[in-house]
Amino acid sequence: MKNSMINLISRLCAAALLSASFALQAADEANNTTTAKIVSLTNPTNTFGVQIGDKLSRKVVLQVPVPLNFAESAFPKKGSKTNGVELVDVSVVTKQQKALTQYTLYLSYQSFTSPNKPAVMQLPAEKLVLAGGAKIETLEVPAWGFWLSPIVTGNIDTAQKNIQPEAMPPLVEISTHKTRLAEFASILAASLLVLLYMNADGNWLPFMGGAFAKTHRQLKRLAKSPAVKSAAEEKQALVYVHQAFNQHYGANMFARDIEHFINLRPSFKKMKAEIAQFFNESNQSLYAVEPRNSKKIISDLAQLSKQLRDCERGI
Repeated sequence: MKNSMINLISRLCAAALLSASFALQAADEANNTTTAKIVSLTNPTNTFGVQIGDKLSRKVVLQVPVPLNFAESAFPKKGSKTNGVELVDVSVVTKQQKALTQYTLYLSYQSFTSPNKPAVMQLPAEKLVLAGGAKIETLEVPAWGFWLSPIVTGNIDTAQKNIQPEAMPPLVEISTHKTRLAEFASILAASLLVLLYMNADGNWLPFMGGAFAKTHRQLKRLAKSPAVKSAAEEKQALVYVHQAFNQHYGANMFARDIEHFINLRPSFKKMKAEIAQFFNESNQSLYAVEPRNSKKIISDLAQLSKQLRDCERGI
């Protein structure tokens, strides 16, 4: 009988404790859903080593029961400044739930002051005013302190004491470049001189006044005239070339003398076939009865004289 009474009393006590626990839990949940609060607050990682221009970010998660809410004007404004700290960016993410609204507030700050020595500063406290209730309610985000370090220590006096004299920059060794430039300039000048020597018609350079050079100038002038060429002009052109051959040969030169001429002037060896053809054309012109294309013959003689001039110059 006694044991039964003890068991009954124990069960009644356990039931009473369980009921009290459920009541407290229900009261706590009711309080959670009817009271606005800051769920979490994330501040920057380091409280030291912050310098001018560094960005410091905070994340605030707020939970607000319906029908309370935050108006857009309740959040801090971008560009606001407090004791040398400027709010440079603000963003809000809203998540609507059944009985409450969750606001995630992102705040980014920068300090643009430059102290001469480390100074204690703080991200300002932010007071957020709730709307939609019977009375005015607020949530306050607490301030967060940090050390602002100077980029350099000291002032203008310290800087003046540490001024270093200007140093001349090291000279760049350019003697090698000068030598190469001189070499390239010499090569360029020589190349231009060779091109001029190969193509110039004048006789104002040494070894340019040869017999065929003179003949080429005469034939070019004769070929350039637009008039119809006569047989007399054709014969004159042939005479110019014969005179140049005679001057190089040292006597009147005929077709039978070509081999001897080549032995005397080896530089003309590559033109042996053209020279033989010239003497053949000259004989045909001398004994021709029918009219010939004198203009073309004179033009061909001008081209031949240029080739013979190149042989004369050793090109």
